[in-house]
Parts: sequence; structure tokens; C-alpha cells
Amino acid sequence: MKELVTVIIPILERQIDPTEEKMLHHALDILAEYPIIFIAGEGADLSVVREHAENIDVVHFPKHFFQSRQHLGRLFLMSDFYDRFNWCDFLLIHELNSWVVKDELYYWCKQGYDYFKTGSALAHAGGAPGILKRISGLSEEEKRLYGSGYADNGLYLCRIERMTATLKSKKKLAHEYRHNANLPYADSLFWELEANRFLPHLRTPTDIVRSHFAQYGVQYQNGTTLPFALTGISHNNIGEIPFFKTLPETE
Repeated sequence: MKELVTVIIPILERQIDPTEEKMLHHALDILAEYPIIFIAGEGADLSVVREHAENIDVVHFPKHFFQSRQHLGRLFLMSDFYDRFNWCDFLLIHELNSWVVKDELYYWCKQGYDYFKTGSALAHAGGAPGILKRISGLSEEEKRLYGSGYADNGLYLCRIERMTATLKSKKKLAHEYRHNANLPYADSLFWELEANRFLPHLRTPTDIVRSHFAQYGVQYQNGTTLPFALTGISHNNIGEIPFFKTLPETE
């Protein structure tokens, strides 16, 4: 019988900063009931990770995919990546710029959707392309602008079977996105703009539903209903996010 979900935490080549280490420690704590696998480049130094969890499961991929977030996005546009974990139904990709607020992972896996990710920050500012624009397609410049809104947005939940099927049916387009060095966060752009462009390949939630799944930390207002997770967190803005000011110092 398949596992329902596995948590995947990517570790890039550069050294983890203190904010990312805080995200790591919290993820290991709140998601301890689920299988957690780290993905890293061949020969990666994982000593910082092992300070928080001595016995870890690691899956290695070619080193070049972990040189930067841009390189990692190419891995997330390969069906072979998702097939590597086909012994479970869902993957929660959890980069170290996200914070799971409450353990609702089982609940979200059971909602009947294939792909959860909060949209580009530009969409929240009223810059989302309309239906006609999505069908006709964005220009290269529009894609670059929209893609920039995915900075530090590193949390998504996906159904493996549907991700691989989508990539295989859109193989040429996925290849173009993978190898377009001018597109920031090309993987997020692909799943947002191309997966369901002409025909529905992925069951995705409404904007209201996905706002309950995840929100940008800087946009969440204390006092409103907390989502499953906050994302878009970095050492540059964590001090400005009201949510983190409410946490005990030990968090």
C-alpha cells in the first residue's frame, strides 16, 4: 500500500543561513509524523542538517540542480524527479523559506486536488493575468515579470501521478521552460500558466481555497484565520512579519 504523502526538503549548495536553519528545525518538529526526505546534490555537505536530525533520509541528484533556486526549478520540471518517489501519492515540497503553521497535511491531501501552491505575489497585488490572456499566452517579458513574484515561494503539495502525466503530455513545453535561463522560477510559472492552459491536466483549487493552504508571510494579517503554512520568508523580512513576533523565543 502506498504512503499518502512524503515531505521533500531541498538543500542547496550554498550554506544554510540562520533563518533557513530555523525553518528546518521547525519543519522537522511539526512534520515529524510524516516521512521526510532531503534532496541534495551528489557529495553535498549536510552537516548542518544532521545537527537537527542525526538519522536522515537523503536522495541525491546531479549536483548542478542545487547550485541555485533557478537550477532547482529545472529538476521540478522533470517527470523523472516525481517518478523517483512514486511509492507515495503526494509530495509536499518544503523549501527553507516556508513555515507550516498547523499540522493539516493529511486534510489537504484528501481534498481532491492535484496541485496546491499560493500564486505569484503580483497576483495578490492585482497583477494576475485574466482568462483570455492565459489562453492566448503571456509574452516573454510578461512571464519574467509574473515569475519574479514567486521569489521565496517554496511550498507546494502535488499528486505525483498527475504531475508526471502533465509533464509527459507537455514534454516539449516543459523542456522549453527548463532551458529558458531568462525566466525566474520557471517551474512555478509552468504549473501556474501552462498545465491547464488549453485542457485541464491538474485539479487545482480556487484562490480562496489555496489562501487557506498557504499565504505569504508578509501579507498575512494577525487576527485572521491562519493558513496551513506561510511562505516567502527570508532573513531579509522575517523580522517584519507580525506572525513571528508572536512566537516564543524557543521557536
